[in-house]
Amino acid sequence: MSLREHERRILEEIERQLRADEPDLAERLDSFGADDPDAMADSGLDGWKPWVACGLIAAVTAGLLVLLFVLTPTAPQPPPPVPAGTSETVEDTVPDSGPAGVAPADEDPAGTGSGTVDEDPAVDEDPGR
Repeated sequence: MSLREHERRILEEIERQLRADEPDLAERLDSFGADDPDAMADSGLDGWKPWVACGLIAAVTAGLLVLLFVLTPTAPQPPPPVPAGTSETVEDTVPDSGPAGVAPADEDPAGTGSGTVDEDPAVDEDPGR
């Protein structure tokens, strides 16, 4: 907030009178803010170079985060829940043969050719009967 012209003249007049009346106090007040660490100093951050450096740091950080998410292995998926009232194991395919050790009805277990389905039951193989 800037001071008006009239206020500036009043402050300059007070400063001149202080220097004339109390030169030691005026010198002390002049040195009062010289070593102030809070005083505005030329920081050198007004140029474009600091902004480029901040942009590069931000880009590298974002790239590393993306790389972290891409390369992180996913957790194994839990098996789907089994509905109530069904068995735990469900077979999707039908077995080719019956229970273990039992041959299906249309196959000849001994390989003699006597139990084939193609035979006509009405035809008697033994004519002497």
